Amino acid sequence: MTVVDTTYELHGIIAEPETLAPVVETVGHARPSLLQGGELALLPLCDELYAAIDLPGFPVDPDGDFERLSSGVAALLTAASRRGAVVYLEAAYTGGLGHQAAAAWLDCQVVFGPELLLPDEPFPVSTADPTSGSPIVRALRYLGVQAVGRADEFVVLGLGRHRSTQDWCAAGSPL
Repeated sequence: MTVVDTTYELHGIIAEPETLAPVVETVGHARPSLLQGGELALLPLCDELYAAIDLPGFPVDPDGDFERLSSGVAALLTAASRRGAVVYLEAAYTGGLGHQAAAAWLDCQVVFGPELLLPDEPFPVSTADPTSGSPIVRALRYLGVQAVGRADEFVVLGLGRHRSTQDWCAAGSPL
């Protein structure tokens, strides 16, 4: 019998490539990837990039539920949102158990979240109702992403293409 590795882990920023361009130009270690459809890009929050923009000791979430949404990351997203909507997301699942979180910025303001889905909470089903779905799905709607048939916004963007942040980092390149 073959054992399938069901681990998935991602920390990243999603926006239009033009919105991410100043970040990519000014912050070392930025390795964005165009997502399915080519209208949006994922900037994975690789260890090196996170270290370059983190502000240690200044957590956005004092309870520590977010793994990488630090004040430095939030400041970067706030600045980038002057050019367009920006989404921060993180997910960590093993064998169907885990957590995910997301937030969205536009015009230097948080317009969604930060919202967290903990391992002991039931996974919300996405429907045509814009308030339905997981935190990541709901945040992606601020970027104009729409479900297609039975594929939710996460699937439509191809966010399952790689299973880890580091895999996304290795696959990324300048926009």
